[in-house]
Amino acid sequence: MIEDLKKLFLRFNYSDENGFILNAPTLNKGEHLSIGFDNKRKEFNIHFTDDNINVPGAKRRNFIFTMSAFRFFLFLNRFDTFYKHSIVDLILSSKTNLGKLKKNKFIVNTFVTSDEAEDKLIHKRKNGRHWKFRENFDLDLIVDNFKHIDEVDLSNNSFYLAYKLKNNNLALQGILYKFENLNGLYFIPIKKYNRFTKHMAIAMYNYFNAYPTEETLPLRQLMYERLKHPYLDKEEAKRLQS
Repeated sequence: MIEDLKKLFLRFNYSDENGFILNAPTLNKGEHLSIGFDNKRKEFNIHFTDDNINVPGAKRRNFIFTMSAFRFFLFLNRFDTFYKHSIVDLILSSKTNLGKLKKNKFIVNTFVTSDEAEDKLIHKRKNGRHWKFRENFDLDLIVDNFKHIDEVDLSNNSFYLAYKLKNNNLALQGILYKFENLNGLYFIPIKKYNRFTKHMAIAMYNYFNAYPTEETLPLRQLMYERLKHPYLDKEEAKRLQS
């Protein structure tokens, strides 16, 4: 797992002439996913690129989503409003207190969500346009910072992943937030958070499906299968992707 993490990367390019593109690896060897906006065509797109194909003129890109700039930014505007209202409702309905957290014997990691984690774990190149996990990052920075909730001084305006020890393994229980302005602690159980993300995905799917085009069909099909079968194994996920 650690070796797989070290292979992960994010690559970002932007120019006024061409627009932007974000690249990230997929489950398939020698393949990456690209999310971009083409300034010349005035359209947003998502596609897979097979880096194993080096024959001149051969098709290397498989587009699964293309949408005009007008339709895409209209979607962003509508979804952003819906998302903000939904996430606020989710958090405010999840208020808790330190006593309940201690009673549940939660364990949190004070490093992975800290400000210094990014610098310690991520190596940035090309003026921050290329991100990759450091080859020599120190795992002890993560391991040594798992602490019981009663041993932690929770910082304001921060969040933590909360775990429980089950059968000698750490099991994720949810997400803990602390906001200074709201003067309180908020704990979202992982099942509740998963339902929220599913509802957000359904909202996106319904919007794209309300304006069906041939250029958005592959992504809509992929989203439908993922929503219908959320626990696909790795091989099945690859099959749907292709």
